[in-house]
Amino acid sequence: MSATNNVADQSLLDMIAADEQTLLRTGQVARELLARHADLPLEQAHLRFENEIRLNPPTAEGVQAWARRLGAETTSNTNDPGFGPVFHHTDAVINIDGTLIRVWHCRILDDAEAAAWRENGGRS
Repeated sequence: MSATNNVADQSLLDMIAADEQTLLRTGQVARELLARHADLPLEQAHLRFENEIRLNPPTAEGVQAWARRLGAETTSNTNDPGFGPVFHHTDAVINIDGTLIRVWHCRILDDAEAAAWRENGGRS
């Protein structure tokens, strides 16, 4: 790569540097969050741009445990894309020090659960 002194190029480099700082801060928040709550169930943790951390516990109950600990509300919904499986999503979202924490779990309903859910008009 060659360095240029072009103002537009410097502006792009400044944008990249700002993104790097944001992701670094998001990583710091994620490490602190995981260290503080190491006793809670967790399968995956991902950093996202725009100050977002996504945590994926192994169960909906795991989402609820994280939500209670973080002081977040839990939402749950089931949806049928019209083909294939029916999905049940459980989420909790909270903003901590300018970082969006999204805790989520998704499971596929088994055939009997999906049939009962559909038969009940999409209500659990």
